Amino acid sequence: MFDAIYLGILTARGLKPLSRLEYPIDETVLGWLSAQGLLTAVVTRVARNGARVHHLALSRDADLLSRYCAEFDRQPLRGETPGVIRREAHYFGYPACCAEAYIRTPHAPNHLTAAEQALFYHRACPGCRVTPRLIPAYRAALIEAQAVWRSTTSEESQQSGTDLTEMVRRSRSVENGI
Repeated sequence: MFDAIYLGILTARGLKPLSRLEYPIDETVLGWLSAQGLLTAVVTRVARNGARVHHLALSRDADLLSRYCAEFDRQPLRGETPGVIRREAHYFGYPACCAEAYIRTPHAPNHLTAAEQALFYHRACPGCRVTPRLIPAYRAALIEAQAVWRSTTSEESQQSGTDLTEMVRRSRSVENGI
């Protein structure tokens, strides 16, 4: 649940216009997201085998959330086509330069340290001028998420994942992040 809190903070603070969680969250976290001023909507996608996959989209912007739902609700999961990557990059607030670089060469090396890259849900492109400017705000959000996590979870849960940078790295399945 740490990544739900982290994404919630990033979205509530306007660092991400919209975020998506690809797993169920409990009522406590859902209530916390709402208290942050975030609107939520369940988006149902259809896997290739016909199974329905439910995502929770969250945003401060009702119009943006509505547009995202209209575009992706009840639609098949298409994988990482260039068009989907570009549209999701727009919704999730990824720099366009990073989306285009990811389309050309996924996971190309960049100039960020591993700890810096782990802050983001997108892969910074080589030579990116946008992503490095976001590092201080994302670090502050990570620290805030740590405080919220500690105040809302049991000590046992905290001990199972005290390395927050590692928790963020493992949470990459939250968004199909580029």
